[in-house]
Amino acid sequence: MAYKMIFSDMDGTLLKSETEISQKNVDKVIQAVRMGTEFVICTGRGVYGVERFLDQLKLMGRDGYVICQNGAAVYDLRDMRLAIQHNFTADVLRPVVETARKLGVAVYLYDDRTFMAEKMTEEVEAYCRVMHTDMRILPDGLEYEGRYTKCLLSGPTEKLERLKLEVAPAIDGQLNMFFSSPTYLEFVKKGVNKGKAMEETAAKAHVDLKEVIAIGDSENDLSMIQKAGLGIAVANAQDHVKAAADFVTRGTCREDAVAEVIDRFILGK
Repeated sequence: MAYKMIFSDMDGTLLKSETEISQKNVDKVIQAVRMGTEFVICTGRGVYGVERFLDQLKLMGRDGYVICQNGAAVYDLRDMRLAIQHNFTADVLRPVVETARKLGVAVYLYDDRTFMAEKMTEEVEAYCRVMHTDMRILPDGLEYEGRYTKCLLSGPTEKLERLKLEVAPAIDGQLNMFFSSPTYLEFVKKGVNKGKAMEETAAKAHVDLKEVIAIGDSENDLSMIQKAGLGIAVANAQDHVKAAADFVTRGTCREDAVAEVIDRFILGK
């Protein structure tokens, strides 16, 4: 099978740390793109946390897309304008935020390039440094005048598991929720996920999903791994993600897993 597109998660997959992509991964992505394979970053991050890596990979300004906020916001690489956006209202999110406050779980809210929190903390400051973004502080995040593309809750896994059970009936049919890490529980509009965004983006590029590779490590990557012609889990992926994949890399994200995939399935090495 000649694969025409690669969709890759960032954190825990393409990146070797929160702030660094290995030179080997950079070189292999650039080589694959030069050969005609489209490379699409597919991440839960806001676009501001992706752009410097797009620069490194020489993807900015090209034909193509970058998928952000787990599929809620898709940007055209030619001008970095929104190509697809899926959002929701404060009323839909209210049960989530009110339960998070009750349990003492941090609430982060997203709308395109706007990143919001209800208070400034050391964790928020660290997040802003890593993502290269500013923060808008809203004492009551539910009073935001716009609509949200994503809500992220940060806290101990046991609290997030409890919250997930409590809010499930209230948001049924309105929001998708999933763990992007053991301490991050995320919410997007119902029907939105990386797999759906991958499907929409591949269609725009006139590429059949059988000709697509998807690479990831976490629960929020499952939808694209399961839909792709070749679904790949990196060696450091969660066990249930590995179980759902067609192939598991030898290397972890710290050991150039994406370069390994490109060598084997694109360059034929």
